[in-house]
Amino acid sequence: MKVNILFSFVFAAILLGCSEKQSQTIPERSVRVKTMPLQEHAFREIFRAQGMVEPARKGTVSAFVPGRIDKIYYEEGSIAEPGKSLFQIDRENFSIQLEIARKDLEVMKSARLSTQQNVKLDQIKLEKAELDFNRAKTLYQSKAISTDAYEQAETNYNGAKVSLDGAVAIDNAAAAKVQQAETALKLAQKALEDSHPSVPFRALILEKLREESEFAGAGTPILIVEDPASREISCRISAIYWERMKPGTVVDVFFGGEKVCRTSIYFRAEVIDPASRTFEIKAKLPEDTVLKSGTLCDMEMILSERNGRGVPTDAVLPGRSGQMSVFVNENGTAKAYGVQCGISSDGITEVLSSGNLDGKEIIISGQAFVREGDKLEVER
Repeated sequence: MKVNILFSFVFAAILLGCSEKQSQTIPERSVRVKTMPLQEHAFREIFRAQGMVEPARKGTVSAFVPGRIDKIYYEEGSIAEPGKSLFQIDRENFSIQLEIARKDLEVMKSARLSTQQNVKLDQIKLEKAELDFNRAKTLYQSKAISTDAYEQAETNYNGAKVSLDGAVAIDNAAAAKVQQAETALKLAQKALEDSHPSVPFRALILEKLREESEFAGAGTPILIVEDPASREISCRISAIYWERMKPGTVVDVFFGGEKVCRTSIYFRAEVIDPASRTFEIKAKLPEDTVLKSGTLCDMEMILSERNGRGVPTDAVLPGRSGQMSVFVNENGTAKAYGVQCGISSDGITEVLSSGNLDGKEIIISGQAFVREGDKLEVER
């Protein structure tokens, strides 16, 4: 009986306490926030990707002629100026061959001079034989000379013509030999020039593939070089962006989080790779770029750029119907406004439908804790 009385007393006390709490007034919510109006901003629509630095001009310099490597003039990592010899192949041998070719030409020219003189001499003999024949013909017709004398004059004339034709043929052969010797001289000069090749650009020596005193056949690779002034950055991008990545599109290049340079797309592949569904773009780098070939860099392609008004991106929140919205301070009370967003850049989101927000103070700090109708404490 005492236990039942005690339980009834405790239960009555609990009910009395609950009744007192329900009779108390619940205080209104108050959220501390910061506000600002719409701000002017230069908005940029940016596509980000990673690209590789590569030289547009890079290649292997090979031996054009066979022989022993006399000298390699540059070490790896050094710069060769345009037109400077990179290495020398068997200079003594090709110099001797050039001198032999010069002497052969001199001999052929001397022989040609002799044949030319023989032609002139035979021409004189032919002229004399022709005069003698014409005289003999006249005398024969007047029966002043015998038939044998006439026939002898005729034979001498015909023999002189044949002798001249032979001299001319020999002279033509001598002229052809002179031409052959001139061609051989040009080939010897070309072989000597090819024994110390150069490149038409300022070349960075990347790698030596042969050492001095080694034998190199024609076509043997000796050096790998590149033109550091021709470096460019390239990357592959999804095919859905092909229409927007036009030549001339501005590109900002970053390395290690720092902006290196601004350039533009100069090449866009006309073919989509069927395996990866991507295409390649290329942008030239400044000639004095510090980026080395093989460097992986961040790229920001600026697809569009315009001025507008916006708010910090964190101030834009998803609404109940899926539309984005912002909270506005209206006479100390929070009110939600639906907004249409545009480009987001530099932490600012463009507000396209901003007419109904003119002059409004938009909540930019504390908005995550705000519900519509909450009282606001605005920090100044």
